[in-house]
Amino acid sequence: MIGIVIPCYNEASRLKVTEFVQFNKEHSKYVLCFVNDGSKDNTLQQLEVLKKKCTYPEKIEIVSLTQNSGKAEAVRTGINTLLNMENIQYIGYLDADLSTSLDEYTHVVDYLCNNPDISIVCGSRIKRMGADISREVYRHYIGRFIATLISIILRLPFYDTQCGAKVFTRNLAENCFSIPFVSKWLFDVEIFLRMKIRYGTGNVQQLIYEYPLQRWIHADGSKIGLKDVFYTPLQLFHISNHYNVFKKYKVESLQKAKHFDKEPI
Repeated sequence: MIGIVIPCYNEASRLKVTEFVQFNKEHSKYVLCFVNDGSKDNTLQQLEVLKKKCTYPEKIEIVSLTQNSGKAEAVRTGINTLLNMENIQYIGYLDADLSTSLDEYTHVVDYLCNNPDISIVCGSRIKRMGADISREVYRHYIGRFIATLISIILRLPFYDTQCGAKVFTRNLAENCFSIPFVSKWLFDVEIFLRMKIRYGTGNVQQLIYEYPLQRWIHADGSKIGLKDVFYTPLQLFHISNHYNVFKKYKVESLQKAKHFDKEPI
């Protein structure tokens, strides 16, 4: 069984009920866990209608938070809800606007299922020939700037950490989502930092796969605005400080320097 968390905040007007209902009908091995993150509109009512329309309503979970906690906590809550179901082997999350379609997401999941040496597969919005990656120009370049900062902090050759389509093995989900995140929306970065702490940098690169999406379409109504983007470097610094990233870099640099001093001339 596979569990998907779909965080929802004020999604009543964007929720693609028909697509979710059809997916439920055609993919009975999937459990969809919708987390209403303290929405102020009628998102919760829409989710209840969606569940009633489903062929397998028992494969639809609805969790409703009384206050808006941010995407990080909404996803974490959903994943821990799914972890309570013993028959679920793979757990992931997907944006409610379906910028990554449900069909495209199944390919991401299939890659993980067919490659047992990998623990996480991340959808990656690589704009290339033969792919339909539709994104506003300014968002693309802002995204590349942010991705570069994140890659420097992680010291991992990521192209796209922030795509909202990821899937994990059950074991990795248990290890990465047990405690709250520092950031409300840059939690993807924290997932990889937690992996580095637990498994080591060298091993982490063998556990992660970036899956190039064939199709990704930007949906209007994003909860992340330009104001949030301007605060991104500060948020990344806060995350780095929390996980002692810069301290670890300094220690590693000193260790390399000592090793260099011992090398024969």
